[in-house]
Amino acid sequence: MRASRNPQRLLHTALLCALSWGGQALASGPELSPGATVKARPHPMNAKALKQPAADPHLIPPPLPACPGMIDNATVRLGVAPAGHLNIPCPTNPVSSGAHGTSWIGLRYLPTNGEAAAPGSPCEGWGVASADLGVSGYSSAGCGAHNVTVEINAPSPISTMSVVRVGDTFRVTHIYTPTSLTNFLYQVNVLIENIGTVPVADLRYTRGIDYDILPNTFSEYVTIAGTSGNPWVVGAVDNNFVSLDPLAPNFPLMGGVGDFTNLGPGDLGAQLDFKLGALAPGEVRSFRTFYGAAGNHVDAVNALAAVGANTYSLAKGNWNGAGDPLSASGAPTGTFAATTGQPNTFMFGFRHPETPSHCTVECPGVLSHGVYTVDRAGAADRCVVNGQYDNRVVAVTTLHGERVEFSCMDYGSPYGNPCNVVPGADTCNLTVFQKLCSSPTFAQYCL
Repeated sequence: MRASRNPQRLLHTALLCALSWGGQALASGPELSPGATVKARPHPMNAKALKQPAADPHLIPPPLPACPGMIDNATVRLGVAPAGHLNIPCPTNPVSSGAHGTSWIGLRYLPTNGEAAAPGSPCEGWGVASADLGVSGYSSAGCGAHNVTVEINAPSPISTMSVVRVGDTFRVTHIYTPTSLTNFLYQVNVLIENIGTVPVADLRYTRGIDYDILPNTFSEYVTIAGTSGNPWVVGAVDNNFVSLDPLAPNFPLMGGVGDFTNLGPGDLGAQLDFKLGALAPGEVRSFRTFYGAAGNHVDAVNALAAVGANTYSLAKGNWNGAGDPLSASGAPTGTFAATTGQPNTFMFGFRHPETPSHCTVECPGVLSHGVYTVDRAGAADRCVVNGQYDNRVVAVTTLHGERVEFSCMDYGSPYGNPCNVVPGADTCNLTVFQKLCSSPTFAQYCL
């Protein structure tokens, strides 16, 4: 179990966020679709984008390019726009490897300098909607935006936060931060708040990316997994050149619908539509998504498993393993990259929302050596350390595989105290805990 999360002790971290080839060839791998040695033609939108002026490949970047919204953990680099989607211009960023390199930064694997989201038309983005009310909004750099107003844009070198308003119905927060579980992924905490006066009965969220993978950019193999029988998923296609509006129809480019493995080669993407239940006025629905890359297929899927992302997409290049996959002129096409995931595999992951189903009262996680003492201060239980220090006990649950705790105290209306202070051992008030985790003020501490 990882370190506990407590609002008081995480406040400083939250504020900082607000300001702030490797791998061996596999003996066997995922099965391949037909057309393995074909070099695909770019999608018309990518072909159009290629007519724009090219970035200067001789531009020498400084050690830390000064482009607000660019963040990295020394393995994965992201470019996060103020509205929360990927892809930002960054003239001081090195031109990416492979054919059709760009200095734009979207989703980049630093060991190969491979860029997956920005070449051509930068169409990565997200959308949110109430299917029952017919209200929606979406945002991307190259495929349109609608009904989105930026309220907060708070980048730092390693993390960034975007808060936007979608009409008068939603406030959507995206917090991009490293995860301690793997360097191959960035965690993206998503919080959707109903700021309207009417209940939302059918909340939807869409995330899509046009994958463009070296060496032969605009020719890749794409996988989507974890959608079959998944109640949280209502749509998945191999095409991100459809609308990011969750209420708009979508369609595949090469027949990729639902789960499929190594579809290609083609100029493909992955768009997933999620169904997130009802959301009352003043409540928040929160969940985790992930973006990243690794040097091979095994490392990629192991990273997704480590963070509990059972629904995901993967993208690999169209390369036969010969020549230089980082060359600006591309390299011979074939299935080697699709089988092994070398020299880089890019990925998106989704972990569904979790709600507290049980909770207990204990000593705080940082005082695990403390002694839980019943009725130490009148009827309130305390945690005594070395017989001297008197500390509040905490209400505890586990969400996303992590310990989450709130101090036993009155958080005011409409929440109250997550602990039932009674003679004898205090008990946890699950209803209050659930309210805290669905509130605009405290929901982030439950992620």
